Amino acid sequence: MALSTAFTKLLGVRHPIALAPMGGSAGGALAAAVSRGGGLGLVGGGAGDPDWLARELPIAAGAGEPWGVGFLTWAIGDEAVERALEHGPRAVMLSFGDPGPFAARVRRAGAALIVQVTDLEEARRAVDVGADVIVAQGSESGGHGARRGRSTLPFVPVVADLAAPVPVPAAGGIADRPRRGHRPGRRRRAASRSPGPDRVRFSSWTVRGVPAGRGGCPGHRRVLAHG
Repeated sequence: MALSTAFTKLLGVRHPIALAPMGGSAGGALAAAVSRGGGLGLVGGGAGDPDWLARELPIAAGAGEPWGVGFLTWAIGDEAVERALEHGPRAVMLSFGDPGPFAARVRRAGAALIVQVTDLEEARRAVDVGADVIVAQGSESGGHGARRGRSTLPFVPVVADLAAPVPVPAAGGIADRPRRGHRPGRRRRAASRSPGPDRVRFSSWTVRGVPAGRGGCPGHRRVLAHG
């Protein structure tokens, strides 16, 4: 059953779920699979490697569903963003750096600007540059921002209040410890929505999927699958 939120209406997806744009793991096949499933598939553009983008972006675009691409903001230049926009993504996500230099270019191309933040200073900057979506990433998310960030569930509502009415997804630790082969825990997913986030973003759990094999790490997938 589809769940309509500000996020789903903005991006034209059926479910308020998105793939984290994990560099080297979230390739075109995985992003396309998420998009076909009704979520927002995001290709992990990382530092903007041109060969990676040339290979993976057409795969995601070929799904015929809304998709996007994410970058490490501090590591890219205008060329990477331009190259991605040529493929017509519905959204561009910028993480870990000042999104200001790229914000206007993304909006002129008609793509939604998604900015990921790990503290309130970054959240205020995302509001200032006019982000269409602000991802509140807790310190459980791969340790990003752990030295100065907050845990996901207390962090998300603070960002949601600061950014309102901008949609604020939750990212980081969105799962119980499910039984092997089961989906992320329902209790944790429900809790992730209770403080006010507009959607949930899944990352490591999706790496277990077969489409992540293209460019992903087999060892990483084995650990996630078997502990």
